[in-house]
Amino acid sequence: TMEMIFLHDFVHGDLHPGNILVSRDEKGKLRMNLLDCGLVVEMGEREHKNLVSILGAFIKKDGALAGRLMVDTAKECQATEEDVELFCLGMARICIEDEDNNFLEKVGDYLAEICFLACRHKVKLEASFINAALACEIMEGIASSLYPDMLVQHIALPMVFKAELMHGIKGFSFPKLM
Repeated sequence: TMEMIFLHDFVHGDLHPGNILVSRDEKGKLRMNLLDCGLVVEMGEREHKNLVSILGAFIKKDGALAGRLMVDTAKECQATEEDVELFCLGMARICIEDEDNNFLEKVGDYLAEICFLACRHKVKLEASFINAALACEIMEGIASSLYPDMLVQHIALPMVFKAELMHGIKGFSFPKLM
């Protein structure tokens, strides 16, 4: 799923445990297979670049930048400048207060707070961000059940880096891994 989101510009539109088949490959290694791919959300280049930029900002613990990117990339915005500033401060606070965790490890917790702040400050979130964040949360939950010691950020960071390079996004640096 991470590879689909970060490198191939699409998200499974109906991802839930019933649409995930766990099997073993020829070497006995567990493998997750996505089923029922009839509902797939394909992102355009602009949406994909926006998504990679926003998730990249969160992964790098720059919540203020992630908030600003969410506002700037939204198709419409009803927020006042004060609301935008408060939304961005809220995004920064999320990253500061949860500094020991990684966005991709706790995306569900982040997403609930992001949605709350977006409603409170009238910031319209792009559907592609919500879909991708939910897909990451579902896959992270299943992967952590199968591989309790796996750290998602070790798998996702190289993909995010490659996606940022693909889109010419400058300023990528690997955050310190736990």
